[in-house]
Amino acid sequence: MAVQALLRDTDADWQELGATQPYWGVLTHPSYRTENLTDDALAQFFGSGVDHVDRLVAQFQRLYGVAPQGRALDFGCGAGRLTEAMAAYAGETIGYDISPGMLNEARKRGVATYVGELPAGPFGWINSFIVLQHIPPERGMALIEDLLERLSPGGLLSLQLTVWRDARHDEPGPAPRTGWRAFVPPALRRSKAPPPPPKGLVMMFDYDLSAVVRLLNEHGVEEMNLVSTHHDGHNGVLILARREGQSPQEFTRRVRSPAAKEAL
Repeated sequence: MAVQALLRDTDADWQELGATQPYWGVLTHPSYRTENLTDDALAQFFGSGVDHVDRLVAQFQRLYGVAPQGRALDFGCGAGRLTEAMAAYAGETIGYDISPGMLNEARKRGVATYVGELPAGPFGWINSFIVLQHIPPERGMALIEDLLERLSPGGLLSLQLTVWRDARHDEPGPAPRTGWRAFVPPALRRSKAPPPPPKGLVMMFDYDLSAVVRLLNEHGVEEMNLVSTHHDGHNGVLILARREGQSPQEFTRRVRSPAAKEAL
């Protein structure tokens, strides 16, 4: 069966999941399903976001000697798991998502600003984790470019995407022209004439890492570090990067420093 037959608007999947399973749609553990959700489960859900963001900030400081500053954007924020934690480090923190249901859940907690339209930059920190892997790369590459255009000079980027999968998830071959593959549930693959896939289906897509690195380079991102990610046989990278140039805060500190004054 041609994989292309199943590649319709994946936004509909996340709008459906946001309306029915806003937390499980982010982390697919049984305790986060709507029918199982408890206060303890919610605390664990958001606590995992704090742990993740704390590690990100520590890595930024180790790699680049700076912590996030200024405005921050969480692309594909879902219910705000990471956005809330980012707000502890950044100035104005904005979570963007296409799922009204997930945005409604995030807004209930009132920690950050949540929007359904991609906001204008610049941002000193842009984050996206376990999001692009659900977006066809023909569209996702354009979204990555949109994000890079919003990253300020000296800004930090934490961007995760999938690039290969275990054999049990493998498809017959790459789709033409893109080099990516879509994960389709076996029951749909075996059907000779499958019905249109239902809304709420979680699709997985692999990206061409060389194309992503080229896009980063073309937008002034030369410093980057890759960390492997593994999610149930879907393997990817978390890109930790910094855009060339100085942030306004760094420029001000440099000009005011004694060494800079002597140079002037």
